[in-house]
Order: sequence, then structure tokens, then C-alpha cells
Amino acid sequence: MNTPKYEIEDILNIPEGKTFDRKSAKYDLNKLANILIAFANADGGTVALGINDKKYEGVNLLSTQKQNDIVQIGSQRIIPTLEVEITKKPITNIQKMDDTVWLLSVNPSDDKVYMNKKDEVYLRIGDETHRVTFEERKKLEFDKGIRAFESQIVDDAILDDLDDETVTQYKKLYGFEGDNLWDLLFPKGLAKRIKDQNGNIDYRLTVAGILLLSKFPTAFVPGARIRFIRYEGREAKTGTNMNIVKQLRIEGPLPKMLQQASDMIESQLRTFSSLDIKTGKFVDVPEYPKSAWLEGIVNAVTHRAYNYDGDDIRIIMFDNRLEIHSPGSLPAVVTTDNIRYTHYSRNPYIARALTDFGWVREFGEGVDRIYIDMKEFFLDDPVYKVDDNSVNLVLKNNIVMRSVRKNDDLASKIGDDWENLNFIEQAAIGMAYEHGSVRTRELLNNVDNYSMTSVRNALKNLTNMGILEQVASAPTSPNQYYRLIK
Repeated sequence: MNTPKYEIEDILNIPEGKTFDRKSAKYDLNKLANILIAFANADGGTVALGINDKKYEGVNLLSTQKQNDIVQIGSQRIIPTLEVEITKKPITNIQKMDDTVWLLSVNPSDDKVYMNKKDEVYLRIGDETHRVTFEERKKLEFDKGIRAFESQIVDDAILDDLDDETVTQYKKLYGFEGDNLWDLLFPKGLAKRIKDQNGNIDYRLTVAGILLLSKFPTAFVPGARIRFIRYEGREAKTGTNMNIVKQLRIEGPLPKMLQQASDMIESQLRTFSSLDIKTGKFVDVPEYPKSAWLEGIVNAVTHRAYNYDGDDIRIIMFDNRLEIHSPGSLPAVVTTDNIRYTHYSRNPYIARALTDFGWVREFGEGVDRIYIDMKEFFLDDPVYKVDDNSVNLVLKNNIVMRSVRKNDDLASKIGDDWENLNFIEQAAIGMAYEHGSVRTRELLNNVDNYSMTSVRNALKNLTNMGILEQVASAPTSPNQYYRLIK
């Protein structure tokens, strides 16, 4: 079982969510089966049975028949039969008597969709057990075929193919000190056990194990790489006008790929000087919030369809936006409308491992944080462009609008004139406010679909209004600029 080993002292306080729930021993067994179905169809999970209102109720109050029904819940109430591991934890119940709490744990399903006797399918979304619609069910069934790929055996991969440094780090995460590495990899879903006709047991690495720990994952999973491309300007050009200024192909175990991609992006990002309204001092502000772009990359690595071997993850940087391309459409019940709050792991074993490595946020939190962090940086909401073959996340970096969105403070400095200004005029003030000055060409480059004449007229009008002042050694000086009049 690839389920967490919960300590009894923590069970009362662990937050209920994507992979954990607490229920009274007297909870309806059909509803309990639905929760286990929801866990199995999602990322796996555990139900702590015998807890009522965060107090130890215990299971001994149940009859022998009722306890036996719970033991057989995976075969009696779930189709197809679901393996449910039951761990009995000794406790002292609220009557001060010796008792037990039962932990019912299930693994995420690879290629099956589980249902109850009424042919109803459930999926765990956040801390809710969601009954899926007909359309969601069809998509879930399709997605199981993709999910099964991470659990496939890679016949020609051996332990010598693993990256020693990453394996050592992985061992430390779980305090593993044993000599047989299979004892660590098998229960985590990174290896499978094979028994031959004579009863001899052997192990093989899975796709998830290769992706997470192999020195050269692309030798076994073509397309398991990240490509970084940096363009000069706002569009990609070809031929003699080719404007690529930086590109890198990143390969290796997933934790190392993520670190290398993070380092590369940080080396390419610009910083801007921004006036901190609270202190009145200018401070350096990064081009994008790191938590936003890093979450986008981690999501792509964690949830991409790795069976799409003709495509790879691409990070494409333009002057005004950052695009992250992930092969495969959105998984299961996730849509562009609910993506902020709905989570489904296409690769649950990879997701669990990257969570333990510290890369993945708590389930369901990450995408919402992208929206929040972009807003805090006065940037547009992230844009998700989805088709049948890919998910593309676009983070826009409109430095002008970051300034303009501080219009409450700008308006207080400029007075009633602010609301009567047009877009270019407000943008010019925003740039002058944010950077201390604004030049004609800079303003033109930061306001799309406007002419040089419109830009010059805006600067002239602001100067006549006494909001900006022109600074130049001569009327036609190429180094002239405009700044706010103090």
C-alpha cells in the first residue's frame, strides 16, 4: 500500500482533505464505501473510523457482524473489488476504556474506475466526496488509461540506471536505512513485484520510478524533458529574423529537472524598481512572482501525460509573457472554470513523491496561489489555453498595468484629472511613477496597438497639464525624457 503511516496521536488533528477523512464507527457503510471509491478514483487515501467530533469513539461499540461488514466493504459494496488495507490503532476511548481506531486505506487506481452497487462513481475533490456526472465519468475513464502509464513496468531498466544523488535524497526523506532498495520503492509505487511460475519473486522499476530517480529518463520515456526558450521581443520569428537569445534542454530525474528549470528562469528574469507606498522608497520587484511561475512548472511536470512521447514540456519566455506548455489535456473533472479549486492527479505516485521532495504544494492549493500571487503583483490573472493535446499556462507581465493598477495612489497625487485621462496618458504616468521617468519609445513599446503620434500627443498633453515635465538638453535631444512634477 502506498499510503501514509499515520501516528495515532496525529489522527485527531490531521486536516480532512484530498487523502484523509474521519468518521464515526456508526457511519453509514454505503456512504463509507463511497468515500473509499472517491479516494481510489483520485489519489488514494485513508478513512479513520471510530472518531466522533474529534474524540476517540472507538470501534468496539459495533457488533461482530458490523465489524465484519466493514472488513468486507471492498468486495461487498464496491465494483470491481477494491483492496482496502485496515490498520487497527489502539486507543483509550471517551469512556476511558481500551479500544481501537480503524484506518481504512486504499491506493489510487491505475486503470479502473470504481463504483458502488448503484453504478454511481465518486471522486475526491478537496475534502468533499463528489458524485461525478455522466460526462465527467467518460473523461475519468479515458484518463485512467493515461494514469496507468506511470505504473507500467519498464522491463529493460535496472537499479544501476538510477541517479545515486537523487536516490540518497529519496532515502533520507523516509529515513530508509535498509540494504534492499526495493523495500522502499515497491510500497511507494515506484516498482512492481513479479512472481514467476516457480514462485520466485523479482522486482521491476515502473515509469514513475524511472521519471523520479533515473539518470536518463528519456532513454525509457521519450519526451520526458523540459525545453527552455527565450525570445527577444513579443513573438517568435523564424529564418533570418530568428530571435531566440537563449535555449536549453533539461533532462534528468524530475527533482533535478525542476531545480535546473527554476535556476534557469531566475537567471533570465528582469527586476524593476517600484515605489513602495508604505515606505516611500523604491524597491526591486521581480518580473513575475516566483511562486506563480514555479507552481506552473511543477504542475506541468507533475500532471502532464507522459504517454504522449512525441512532445515535451516547454517554457517559453517573451518580453511580455511567460508560457508553460504541458502535453495532454486537463485531467478528469478539472476544467478551465474550476481549475483554481479542483484537483486530480494524473500521476499520483509522482505527485506524492514530489510532495515529499518539497516541490508540490498541498493538494488543491497550488493553482489558486498562482491567481493570488499574480494579483498581489498587480499582474493579470493567469490564462489557461486548453485543447485535446496540451495545457498552456500564460503569465502576462504588463509592467505598465502593474503601475496603473495602483491608480488609487496615483489618483490621490494627481487629483480629479486622473479619471479624465486616456489609457496612454495613464500608462505614461504609471511608468514615470514606477521607474522615475518615461521615454517616448519606452511608452510606445508598452502600449499595444497605438501609434507613435498617439504616444507623443499623450506626453505633450500631460506636460501642458503640468503633470509631467520634459527633461532635455535641447528640444530634439535623443536623450530627453519625462518625469512627474513633484
